[in-house]
Amino acid sequence: MLERVLKVVEEKKKSKFDVRSCQKLLQMLVRSRSQTALGSNRIEFVNKILCGLSPSLEPDDQLYNMILSVVDKFGYDNVNSGIRKVLRDITRMKDRDLLFFLRRAQFILTLNKALENETQYLDNSISDLSVSTTKTIVNSACINSTIFSMIEEHGWEDMASVVKAALSYMHRTVSDNKTNLSITTLVNRADFIWKLHDYPCDFIQSSLKDFSEDFSFGVQGNRSTSTAHLKGDATQKVFMRAICYLMDDGTDESLKRFGSWAMSTEDVLSTLLTTITTHSTELGYDVQILLRDLLNKCLVQHSTTSYSGWNNPMREDRTRDPSLHIQRVLKDHPNLPRMVDGDGRITLHYAAARSNYSTGMSRVNSIAGAPPETIEHILKANPAGASVRDPVTGVYPFMLTAVSDTIRSVSSTYSLLLANPSLVMSGIQEADIAGSRKRKRSDSTNESSSN
Repeated sequence: MLERVLKVVEEKKKSKFDVRSCQKLLQMLVRSRSQTALGSNRIEFVNKILCGLSPSLEPDDQLYNMILSVVDKFGYDNVNSGIRKVLRDITRMKDRDLLFFLRRAQFILTLNKALENETQYLDNSISDLSVSTTKTIVNSACINSTIFSMIEEHGWEDMASVVKAALSYMHRTVSDNKTNLSITTLVNRADFIWKLHDYPCDFIQSSLKDFSEDFSFGVQGNRSTSTAHLKGDATQKVFMRAICYLMDDGTDESLKRFGSWAMSTEDVLSTLLTTITTHSTELGYDVQILLRDLLNKCLVQHSTTSYSGWNNPMREDRTRDPSLHIQRVLKDHPNLPRMVDGDGRITLHYAAARSNYSTGMSRVNSIAGAPPETIEHILKANPAGASVRDPVTGVYPFMLTAVSDTIRSVSSTYSLLLANPSLVMSGIQEADIAGSRKRKRSDSTNESSSN
């Protein structure tokens, strides 16, 4: 039968096989003991079958294993032209996902080990991944387990480039396919990155920045369903790690997006605070520091008045308090506004400023400060904060609010000055000192010119 099949293959100038047919034909050639069947053209048959795999198809695990058996049987040098055709046909990349890439990487690493040298196939496949047309991450949990199984089998040194490519792919696909921003996918990705800390991973920092950006977009886009995914201790612990990554590596924009989600409804904020207070210590994080950063970097710039998910009663003057989320945090953790962070700032500095000033005063006009009601609640929790100069900008809180040209900033500036009116005099004295120094420099320059 094999002879008849090979006769048909031999007579055709071009043959196209599906994955299963290719596997069966190679299996027959490997197992056959008939010299007549193999003949002098047996290597030609093998390469013709490999080259005949339809370019729209990608080998599955069974076919890749059979190709390894072919290499073992006939030698790599004899069949490398067929293998090259399978791996380097760029049309196979169409509509392929990340699991396709990992299956191919598994084959290449196994092949390299069998040959006791390193082929260029892996670098080529990593390069090909960048042109993949499929952007959906179908099963993030399967991706995690597959990668770590491969690390255990092949070692970190051989797998580092594969892991880096996979993380880059995950980040790149977010802008093309929002399904990759589901809470489940992001939590699995956070768990993936967490486990990488056990390895000498020189690209972990850039991956954390990419993840922080994607995570903030993901939670902001899942306001209505995000708390439903945060069920169970295991999921909440991984979510905690994701929050910590964001706090450490997120940009101002990412932190504000997260804050927009965190206070979008009472249920979301309550779930978040419970998650932090329940699991922080167990994971080695300081609860108070994490809550302080959440308050300062994510919450103070937001107002609940634009969200319908809060029970926001109307006051007698027919206004509503926009700072319910701040009140909710301070109710259980009143000491947070008195805590100093790594930059020497307190909560009042973040609330009064029009931006987080991460790049200095040049960004002062970028984002409006907190509502007057928020500043009042924070000032009440830490009255002495009004007299604390912001170490980043070098000015007092009332000066930070005075920079804004909005009506509400006038109210905030007035409240902060009432807490310590003498600050106005200190500002005048500093201005006089600065003017005196300027005049002295000017006089000195004139004197030098006259001489």
